Amino acid sequence: MQYPLNEKIGEPALFVGREWELKYFDNWLANIPKRLSKSRVIIARRKSGKTAFVQRIFNQLWSENGAVIPFY
Repeated sequence: MQYPLNEKIGEPALFVGREWELKYFDNWLANIPKRLSKSRVIIARRKSGKTAFVQRIFNQLWSENGAVIPFY
């Protein structure tokens, strides 16, 4: 996978423990071209990985080069 956006977490291998959230957002992203997805918000405490999560989603979308165009 390409990493056009440097992730705050540093080494990409350090990004662990968010399998459920990534699967949820993968399904959400897959439904965007079909116009079945609605807006989502990520709410959590400070320093809980929100930015790293969004950066990872951005990098995945960028690498896929599919129907969804990421912006950050």
